[in-house]
Amino acid sequence: MSSTLTKATTALRTILAPFSPGHRRWQRFLQSLPLDPDQLPRPLAMPGTDDFMICGSPRTGTTLLSAILFQPPAVITVMEPWDGMRMPPAELFASLRREMLDTGTLRRGKLDIQTLLASGTVQWQQEGNPNPQLCIENDLILGVKWPAFWRYLTLLPKTKFLVCVRHPFEVIRSFKQVGGRLAQGLEYDTRFNQRMNEALKAATDDVGIRRILLYDYINLRILPHLQRDNVFVVRYERWFTEPNVLLGELSSFLDAPLTMGHVTIRHSARSGPLDAEDQALIRLHCQTAQPLGYSLSSPA
Repeated sequence: MSSTLTKATTALRTILAPFSPGHRRWQRFLQSLPLDPDQLPRPLAMPGTDDFMICGSPRTGTTLLSAILFQPPAVITVMEPWDGMRMPPAELFASLRREMLDTGTLRRGKLDIQTLLASGTVQWQQEGNPNPQLCIENDLILGVKWPAFWRYLTLLPKTKFLVCVRHPFEVIRSFKQVGGRLAQGLEYDTRFNQRMNEALKAATDDVGIRRILLYDYINLRILPHLQRDNVFVVRYERWFTEPNVLLGELSSFLDAPLTMGHVTIRHSARSGPLDAEDQALIRLHCQTAQPLGYSLSSPA
């Protein structure tokens, strides 16, 4: 199949996708998720002292971090459980702990634990798929990863947060390549993200610019919190330049003995240079690169 025909087929699928029964079921499911942090009572109940959150813009390495920190029995991470869009944080963490202590396994979350433990490969799976039995301890350190949990930074001043950041060239290239809502410069169509999505759609119809605005929208709200004692910044690039130093710092922050031999760290197979037009757009519109410590004068 020629590249022109392949692009045409992909474009046609994109146009027709919203009309498929599966897509409509997916939209109904997303819109049924009820949680909006703005509607939660104040002050917000705190998770336990051994609970932490992983958050940040999508495509900044939150999944990789979740896999690296999945180290039972000392530390267990749960990747994007849908109950994170249903339950407030304290209730969510308590229910996950009960589940693991009662069953000896983890039924929620989208990390493919079996593949991770068998080969070190980081893969997603559908929530609810069978997972292996785990060694569970009462005093385990429990993390939940949802990129959108940056919204709790203001509401939970004592809870530990791992905030992932990455060069805007790489993140926005990934938005474009991964397709779906992120390619449109939008997040999941849930109540949790409703205010952000509406603001981004109102700002521009240009999806190239909106991808940049999505990156900025999140990071502008993360930046004021990065110097707090309960916040640790995980810079994605450090996994490739000083992984052991970064892991040691995470170990100290979480007060947990951590190792890294169970995960294979590698660049995405789809990685490639960002085209010149997108680079120019980012240099023109991105507000948060420099405050986050990234230069736009040359490629990442």
